[in-house]
Amino acid sequence: MPIIVGGMGVDISTSALSLEAARLGGIGHISDAMVPTVTDRRFNTKYVKNKLQQYKFNVENSDKSVVKFDLGLLAEATALHVGKTMEAKRGPGMIFINCMEKLTMNSPKETLRVRLKAALDAGIDGITLAAGLHLGSFALMEDHPRFRDAKLGIIVSSLRALQLFLKKSARTGRLPDYVVVEGPLAGGHLGFGMDWAQYDLATIMAEIRAWLQAEQLDIPLVAAGGVFTGSDAVGFRKWVQVPCRWLPASP
Repeated sequence: MPIIVGGMGVDISTSALSLEAARLGGIGHISDAMVPTVTDRRFNTKYVKNKLQQYKFNVENSDKSVVKFDLGLLAEATALHVGKTMEAKRGPGMIFINCMEKLTMNSPKETLRVRLKAALDAGIDGITLAAGLHLGSFALMEDHPRFRDAKLGIIVSSLRALQLFLKKSARTGRLPDYVVVEGPLAGGHLGFGMDWAQYDLATIMAEIRAWLQAEQLDIPLVAAGGVFTGSDAVGFRKWVQVPCRWLPASP
């Protein structure tokens, strides 16, 4: 089923919602944004409480340079969130995780590496690279045994962003399995400024599709943003990503 439930963070795209999408044959996303908070809610862990205790002396300080992620605990929380979701998966669909590039603190490269590899370790079907250009993200996980097995995709809002990603990732010898193209009506972290109204999803999709064909690159495109009805979805051909429309049905 060519419908993807987008990966909205802080447990808006819940595990239950992603599982239902997979059961029906589509693709459901969870997110690794604020995973310690999500696992505290789901599994009664105490990651946030313990971290607050550790850095309580610095709560009122605007300088957060001393605050760091405990990468071991971050991997542990990701393993819980992803692992338990994958254990519960039924049906012919898949479950991906949305991974924002800039969700880091003081050690961005190592933090991102841990998040990506922990999701792969926990058996996620695929990773969608979001909220950033992710120019080095493929390299961070190319030594993982599932690097060429799991589905890996990138979210872009322009042809230029996709070209930069493909150029920087070329040395890994791996193309993305799909590209999510977000227009100005998509939610989340978009690559548009105050001139957003001058752009539209159909035009961006057509530009990217034409370039891929010219370069003889067979990468599926997923339309995201402004897809509100079945007619909208048909107009974009094949795959669409629709996050917000499913929120009222989210358990």
